Amino acid sequence: MILSSQRLAYRIARREALRYKGRSALSIILLGLPLLAVAIGASAYDTMTLSKEETAEQYLGSADAFIEPAVPGVPIEQMNWDSQWITFDVPSDTRFEDSAGRDLADAEILAALPPGSSIAPYSLQSEGTTLQVENGGGLAQIQGYGYRLDDGLYEDAGLEYLEGSAPGAGEAVVNEAAAELLGIGVGDDLVLDEGAGELQVSGIVELPWNLNGPFAIAESFPADALGWLVDAPAPLTKEQALTLNGLGLTVWAGSLLNEPPSPAYLESSDVVDEAELMIYGLIVVVVMMEVILLAGPAFAISARRRTREFALMSANGATPGQIRAVVLAGGVLFGAIAAAAAIAIGVGLIAAGLPWLEQVMGYRSAGLRVLPSLQASLVGAAIATGLLSALAAAVSASRVNVIAALTGRVPRRHGSKRWLAIGVAMVAAGIASAVVGALFVSLPLMAAAIVLAQFGLVACTPALLAAAARIGRRLPLAPRLALREAGRNRGSAAPAIAAVLGVVAGGMAFSMMATAESVRSEQSQEQILPQGTMTLTFMGTSDDGATDWDAAVAEVEPQLRSRLGDVIITPVPEYAGWDGCGTVVDTTKEDVDCQWSPVRPEEHRCPYWEADTSTDAAERAAVDAARRDPRCDELLSESWVYADQIVGTTDPAVVAAYTDLEGAELDRAIEVLESGGLLVADEWALTDAGTVVLQQYLTVWDANGGSTESQAATLELPAMAVEKGQLGLDQMLVSPEAAEAMGFVRSQGQQQFLVTPESEPEAADLEALTTDVDREVLGGEAWAIFTVVDYSDPFLRYLVMAVTGLCALVALGATAVSTGLIVAEQRRDMATLGAVGAAPGLRRRFAMWQTLVIAVLGTVLGVIAAFIGYAVLREALNRPLQFQYPFETLYGWELPWASFAVVLMAVPLVAAVGAVVFTKATLPSERRIT
Repeated sequence: MILSSQRLAYRIARREALRYKGRSALSIILLGLPLLAVAIGASAYDTMTLSKEETAEQYLGSADAFIEPAVPGVPIEQMNWDSQWITFDVPSDTRFEDSAGRDLADAEILAALPPGSSIAPYSLQSEGTTLQVENGGGLAQIQGYGYRLDDGLYEDAGLEYLEGSAPGAGEAVVNEAAAELLGIGVGDDLVLDEGAGELQVSGIVELPWNLNGPFAIAESFPADALGWLVDAPAPLTKEQALTLNGLGLTVWAGSLLNEPPSPAYLESSDVVDEAELMIYGLIVVVVMMEVILLAGPAFAISARRRTREFALMSANGATPGQIRAVVLAGGVLFGAIAAAAAIAIGVGLIAAGLPWLEQVMGYRSAGLRVLPSLQASLVGAAIATGLLSALAAAVSASRVNVIAALTGRVPRRHGSKRWLAIGVAMVAAGIASAVVGALFVSLPLMAAAIVLAQFGLVACTPALLAAAARIGRRLPLAPRLALREAGRNRGSAAPAIAAVLGVVAGGMAFSMMATAESVRSEQSQEQILPQGTMTLTFMGTSDDGATDWDAAVAEVEPQLRSRLGDVIITPVPEYAGWDGCGTVVDTTKEDVDCQWSPVRPEEHRCPYWEADTSTDAAERAAVDAARRDPRCDELLSESWVYADQIVGTTDPAVVAAYTDLEGAELDRAIEVLESGGLLVADEWALTDAGTVVLQQYLTVWDANGGSTESQAATLELPAMAVEKGQLGLDQMLVSPEAAEAMGFVRSQGQQQFLVTPESEPEAADLEALTTDVDREVLGGEAWAIFTVVDYSDPFLRYLVMAVTGLCALVALGATAVSTGLIVAEQRRDMATLGAVGAAPGLRRRFAMWQTLVIAVLGTVLGVIAAFIGYAVLREALNRPLQFQYPFETLYGWELPWASFAVVLMAVPLVAAVGAVVFTKATLPSERRIT
């Protein structure tokens, strides 16, 4: 009996789906949009994820191994064998001075390999020798590799000729990226800059692991390979690899991929970051909430549309349980169809876009794969989501008033203050759960905070709709009708608003997180010059340091003026302690660097440095105390101060550029510098007398590395404090007299200039200069580099844009589909209005205002939920950063205002315009039942 009843329920659900194809399609779209995103992501991930065997095949092909010098001539212990990213250790009793740094001859390497082996220089990274080549009217950079391609080992390693053949004398091959960048093909000339010669292109090649990096290969290029490909008579054994380790070489071989790593490597790789797991868990919760809220309106609105049908079923003897089974069967059916469609479309899109995906990722895939385990889970999740989304509608349908429904006058439920109270209580409980979860670092409590807050806002939606309906009494006819219908049909409008809420809450929470990460990344960087400052740097190549910087500027200046117009080029004098500030060393094998660091007076030192930090509890207490002490403002990024290449000048233009000072403050700074003083970015380093005490440090470099020790020498100079965060990690700008007192010497190997145009340049001109002015000057005596200071992270900026765009797109789709279902439900009311003389455009205006009600309320509530969700995510992100000193830069409340504008303004407006355009103005009259 039960099985028969279920078959009947599914037959009815199938019949209704076919009967109302448009409404069913809209419901499936609402349910399937998130599933489609997951299907695309799963297929793309599985397709582009290579196993260790596939990675070795892609990089090595049929070559037996790749070997790379780690510490040439020094025996090493290789800790892992399954990747090109190899970790190694050096025994503690190793003596470096006898063998470290020596070159390994090919004969020495071949002697450690089986007889009959061969090697060829090769690099597994895209960096080679940087070449300046002509690109139409300008210059471009590509990488050059000095390989002899007549050696078949390169083709064994995966080098493929797409066109042409191997290069001979005076020839080169390029890859597709270089050919496209330079606009050349087989038979054309590859013209090197500065008269370095021309090479004819004999072929177009491809390395499957490097699709995007432009490169050329010619025997005449420098042979600066990182390692060697190995071709052996038989696969390498572990013993042979250990022999190579004895020469200081790491080994990556296809035959050794399954060799177990060392215990130390396992211990380091098995450490699980609990904070990272918590963040991932919270992200999963946010996404699941978005899926559930997005799918809800489809079933709620469909159930209301079928009220008369359910009443007929009940009048003919159907039990409430059977009616619930019919609605739930629709949820299962729609979930299964949505999952099947999402998987089919997602896999199809990845299959069609595989070449584009490979180009974006920069390497070839191993073929289309779909991650079947996750796709199967997706089907189960879709069916479960369909059931959960249909559950409320099923319960509501089983309680239908038969007489009222058959007469066409389904009673409207009055708003219940109980649901408003429940919603407010859930939001309050969510906030409390977030606070307690952050206090005890509990993932369940933090996840509960997100769930309770969003469901609480959903529960408050009917009360908000009722309040909006009362406001509508004072509005014109179309908005008044829209608000009144939204208030009367809260069972339809509230789920639609919840769908938009879920999408916006998830998307904006991620946008806020990415924006905070971008700001945090920028604040953590060394801030030397203000954002957007243009600099021209020359690095000398001669050993005597006698480079004519004025002549170098004269050579580059016309190129700058061609793009920027009139410019002011200001030299920036720099000083360094590379000669040890006059320190004399005992042997010629040693080198000494000298640094000076500001020392805070005792009363200005942070008490953390004297606190007990022997236990975790004591450490946290010390950090908490430090956060309350204004003297404790030291940041982790500033904790290692190495005064190298310090600016030394009294030029007001340079001082203003580095400190942002102006007016009286700039005059005071120049006065301090002209008196032989310096500027510091630490106000607590100043003494009461307006001076700063500098401590000398010496770093002694020898064959075993370098060691830094503080010295007895100190120096007290007049000083002025500038804003914290200025002047980079050195935190100082000195006068020439102060640099002389510190024993620093004027840097001879490089010279920097500030470039100040008279008018604001175009972004295209700056980009062109950044590319073109990266070249040799003075016939190779120096290298010129033009840069624009930019502390922002382009990836994070584009990520925020992508997340916002996706959020807006899905929110638009949810609004449009939900509004379409609601308007379809009110078709008879609109037909009646037309029959009694309402203007044809009223239905369009009604749909527009109905869309605005859903979009505005949904986006506003979604933004509120996003704030709560981000607050929880922010606490989880900051938790591992809070209890350390010097302080890490924490995630803040920097908001993506552009994203908010798109979601709060653009989405409702675009949705409203779409409603006006796609809604029919007139409907045929039809007989009402009443």
